[in-house]
Amino acid sequence: MTIQTINQNIQDYKNQLLTHSLYEKVKTIDDLHCFLENHIYAVWDFMSLLKALQNKLTCTSTPWLPVGNPEVRYLINEIVVAEETDLALDGSRQSHFEMYLDAMQQCGANTIPVTNFLENVKNTQNIFVSIKQSDLHPNVKAFLDFTFRVIEEGKSHKIAAAFTFGREDLIPSMFTEILKNFQTNFPETDLSKLIYYFE
Repeated sequence: MTIQTINQNIQDYKNQLLTHSLYEKVKTIDDLHCFLENHIYAVWDFMSLLKALQNKLTCTSTPWLPVGNPEVRYLINEIVVAEETDLALDGSRQSHFEMYLDAMQQCGANTIPVTNFLENVKNTQNIFVSIKQSDLHPNVKAFLDFTFRVIEEGKSHKIAAAFTFGREDLIPSMFTEILKNFQTNFPETDLSKLIYYFE
């Protein structure tokens, strides 16, 4: 199956996401906080898919060995560098996840639930137990559960498909729609870090 065929097969789903009513529903600062406090898990999920790809398609253990195709290694490692150590608005180095947390704090969204969740992940050392034990919205739980089941299955092509077609190819267009709405509805709120992140 070609990339073009895959894109044609998923185009209706992409259109549904790009025209989703959610974008128009974020009208108040409380709506914005609710959005950010749930969307942060998608940001973290993205980082987890990327690291799974790096583990599968490059060498991340010792002794180092030249694993796989050098062009693929370069592509994956280049994305990892950008996602884990990008330039933040102030010129410091941060992961995109950390940038998002900072943006949440700047506009007053609550970051305690996500930091507590990640602490629980460290303590349990079992993502599925942490998801189940959490107070996350059932849809967020289902989203994370699906992603980590794909990762756990360990099939590179499935991880790459979730990363590419479900995130990397789709997100820039989604962010454009989200940004339009935020800039219209929150002209008085300092969203500089959030806008920087989305751009």
